[in-house]
Amino acid sequence: MNVLILHGSPRKGGSSDTLVRYFIEGLNINRRNDIAEFYSNDLNVRACQGCSTCAKLGNSTCVIEDDMQRIYSAFVAANIVVWATPMYWGYMTAQLKTILDRMEALACGPAENWKGKTFVVIITYHHHCESTVAFFERITPFFGVKLRTIVYNSLSKDGHEDVHVSNCKEKLEEAFTLGKDLASNYL
Repeated sequence: MNVLILHGSPRKGGSSDTLVRYFIEGLNINRRNDIAEFYSNDLNVRACQGCSTCAKLGNSTCVIEDDMQRIYSAFVAANIVVWATPMYWGYMTAQLKTILDRMEALACGPAENWKGKTFVVIITYHHHCESTVAFFERITPFFGVKLRTIVYNSLSKDGHEDVHVSNCKEKLEEAFTLGKDLASNYL
């Protein structure tokens, strides 16, 4: 099975990355998968210029030549696409949003770029996550994509500190179990 993981956090090893690691462990429980993993903060990805060339050509082509070309290939090949991000000001990180905006080139291409995929959205947040969850709930039916989400509120009960997900066994198990369940669906 082909898996694309898009990390939105600029801090490696944080809660969203840890949930991804447990998800992968569950996914790989019975076999190894082909995993393409990208850390958005480490990539050279320019913002969409709104030039509409992708819409005019209709062949999944973006005129901007940068690291998105590698992501496009991995996305088209993927059975599962993981979007992992903390929430900043009620939305995914700017780094991941830039990648998402550049997916316009694939949206303007053949429907096969999307159909049959499963999106796994892993979100860590302090106050709310509804905007990003609602976004993915809105677009996935349009593209024929299945959606699974894991959300983790990392704010301590007193509201004064960020609690790493490694302190929340239930969420780690949830991520592992989701990976394991998806792996069994693709056997």
